[in-house]
Amino acid sequence: MAHADEAFWGGWYKITFHTDQKSGTSVAASQQETPYSASYKITTNCSSDICTASVLDGPTPKDNATQSTSFVWSDSQWSRSNSWRWDCTLPDGTITYDPAHSVTTYKPQPDGSLAGTFQTTIDSGACQGTVVIPVTAVPTSS
Repeated sequence: MAHADEAFWGGWYKITFHTDQKSGTSVAASQQETPYSASYKITTNCSSDICTASVLDGPTPKDNATQSTSFVWSDSQWSRSNSWRWDCTLPDGTITYDPAHSVTTYKPQPDGSLAGTFQTTIDSGACQGTVVIPVTAVPTSS
């Protein structure tokens, strides 16, 4: 069971998807991308012996992503699973939206930041396979 003091994620965080360091078996894993960051306001609620960190404020998600995001504390990290559609860029520049599911984890670091991975399995289509993207969350003022 998590104790509220160790399982608290709150305030504004700059979350970065290090897409320039991605790996995996999907052709999407080898496509060049620039890392991107956005700031999110996060709060934690530890009722019913389960700690949940939820995004309160931040940029509007893309149409193929979930509108609300929350993470559950388990052992020593925050995690979430979701199903969505991966926007797969084909060699001719067109985009297909392929069924995918992701597991995102963030583990608290000694300096107050969090680090983890955004692991996606693309079930079918031209981008079928896995993509693993390192992620970080660093406290910020807004």
